[in-house]
Amino acid sequence: MPPQYGAIKRAAIVRDDDSFKRNLNMYLISENSDRTLAVPTATLKKNVKIWLNKNRMINDTVDILNGRILNISIDFVIIADLEFNRFDTLATAMTTLRQQLKIQTPDIGGAFYISDIYKILNNVEGVLDVHSVKVRQKTGAQYADIGFDIYDYLSPDGRYFTVPQDVIVEVKYPLEDVKGVIK
Repeated sequence: MPPQYGAIKRAAIVRDDDSFKRNLNMYLISENSDRTLAVPTATLKKNVKIWLNKNRMINDTVDILNGRILNISIDFVIIADLEFNRFDTLATAMTTLRQQLKIQTPDIGGAFYISDIYKILNNVEGVLDVHSVKVRQKTGAQYADIGFDIYDYLSPDGRYFTVPQDVIVEVKYPLEDVKGVIK
């Protein structure tokens, strides 16, 4: 879609299994001025609909829906190599993880891989091992409030969790939502 119609951060199209007419559901997520995820405005959705009507197949029916945002926090415990300064190692690990989380925005309906957090932290110089990583849902006034229990969707081995096809995962405020402890 041309940029003059608005900006969409992520979009996902899913066939609606409940529809007998082969309907498609399009889930949209946009971005705020502070670069956090947001529900698209009605104007943006209208512009998408106008653009789609010009470019879709004649038999396609597309419903444009809001994606839902799952805000999470990450708490980790690392073990430092004795040859490195513990506090510098912790600061570097937190900075590295925060930067990676800013860069990597998952897709709508995409799984969140906790094993990637382990991998990022283990690659930090001075980190001997990652003891644990806990992922929790953040709710409240400044966070999206959807009914979701991460542990219901956690894989049997605990390496990732899946989300419904209309949900996207976000660490909204990395400075507050990513915390670490060093042993």
